[in-house]
Amino acid sequence: MKMWKKIILVLAVILLGGVYSYGEWSRAIYNTDISTGLYENTGALENGIAFEQQFTCYDEGFCGLSVKLSKLDHPVIGEYNWEIQDVEAGKVVGNGTIDESTTENKLFESSSALKRGNIILNFPRQEGSAGKEYIFVIKESDVRADETMAVYLTEMNENSSSLKVGNQHMDKAGVIKLYYHRFNVETFIVFLGIMVYLAIFIKFIYKLFR
Repeated sequence: MKMWKKIILVLAVILLGGVYSYGEWSRAIYNTDISTGLYENTGALENGIAFEQQFTCYDEGFCGLSVKLSKLDHPVIGEYNWEIQDVEAGKVVGNGTIDESTTENKLFESSSALKRGNIILNFPRQEGSAGKEYIFVIKESDVRADETMAVYLTEMNENSSSLKVGNQHMDKAGVIKLYYHRFNVETFIVFLGIMVYLAIFIKFIYKLFR
């Protein structure tokens, strides 16, 4: 193969790797080694009991999160408000509502007996989020006694700072994953490594059977 063709091929592989490696990537704020069967939950978020999870962002481009919750007494939940607070700036960077329509996604096992699953909440991408502290808050807005929900809890990891449910501080973390819209260097390196391996393998096979 001529040198200019090799250069074009290498550049094409690098470009493809770059495109593949740029997107949304998630990291958990809880200990993922704990079995799901050992998860606990907050109990009903009602009567002014709010869920407040403080955490540290690991990467740049914080743009959303997923949280695992359960419907409790009824297959339909009421309306809850949520918000993301930037601790250092002292401002809200994202907010919205959680209601029945939020659970209508493929990550929520609405057909299961426990009516549990993950919901995804998005907000504008945060520049300079790496190393910053944020607080995720859920409060009831319009919830009847039989329309409550609970957030799943498990052991903390290094990215979860503190958890408060109502007036109770807990040494736990919500089952929450943070989403980052960024270039993933690790994925890019792995992709290039696989491409190099395939190139060497194909060249070896070609020489072997030539």
